[in-house]
Amino acid sequence: MTERVFLACCVLGLVGGLGCRGQEKDRPAEPVVATVGTSAITAEEYKQRLDEQAPFIRGRYTTVERKQEFLDGMIQFEVLAQEAERRGLDKDAEVQQALRKLIVQRLVKQVTEEMKPPSEAEVRQYYEEHRAEFVRPEQVRMSHIFLAAAAGDARRPQVKAEALALLAKVRAPTGAPGQDGFEALARERSDDAASKAQGGDLGPRTAEELSQAWGTALAQAAFTLQSPQEVGPLVETERGFHLLKLTLRQAGLNNPLESVKDRIATRLLSERRTQALETLVHQLRERAQIHIDEKVLAEIQPAPATSP
Repeated sequence: MTERVFLACCVLGLVGGLGCRGQEKDRPAEPVVATVGTSAITAEEYKQRLDEQAPFIRGRYTTVERKQEFLDGMIQFEVLAQEAERRGLDKDAEVQQALRKLIVQRLVKQVTEEMKPPSEAEVRQYYEEHRAEFVRPEQVRMSHIFLAAAAGDARRPQVKAEALALLAKVRAPTGAPGQDGFEALARERSDDAASKAQGGDLGPRTAEELSQAWGTALAQAAFTLQSPQEVGPLVETERGFHLLKLTLRQAGLNNPLESVKDRIATRLLSERRTQALETLVHQLRERAQIHIDEKVLAEIQPAPATSP
């Protein structure tokens, strides 16, 4: 148990930056629970280390004997830290680099934690400005082959017969005589100039969008299709005849503000923290005198990759 406590204190000492150190001269006197040479472990430092443990671990240290056990781990860490300093290891390049990394981590934490969470009004504004992320009607992605023949056109019966023949082709089993791919037929025969080059692909559309573009009959027929690659029956509109193939269905969304406000607040706070850090780095880079020797940089070669 003592070894585990000692290891925990070692980790906490590294995370804490300097471990269990003596009182600073400008700090008011605090109760001292133990002295290690010229350094002191204060009651506050002891409590901080103990409070950093998981709740179920903290619950073990209620008696004086168990508290002494935890303190022994801190003392062992301190005597080792003092010996490391006596040997000059605190000036070791690797140690200094680790310390610099820790300092940068603390700076980043300090800068990001200074950001206040967004207000309810800001969350609501984001929701309204990005409503499509949270509320969206069901969509289908369709391809169609359009044969133009307006109502009253004398050619309409002939065009309908042609459309039925094309439908039979695309519905024929794959590889069967006379079976043709839907996309190939759309490129070859469709009268819809906007989609024929894409094999008849209309892209994702809502029922309202399809209705506005091609009429209610086509929109209703499109949304009756259920399975990808399903080809529907011939659709007749005032403008002509349509062969329809479903590519995919995309379910709609209906997330009210109350159900997503926490997610939005987290996103906004994360964005603010990122922006704050980027702003700080930009300011520091402008303030610093930075010079890059591209010739030296080009000559640096990474170690060759080793095969696993």
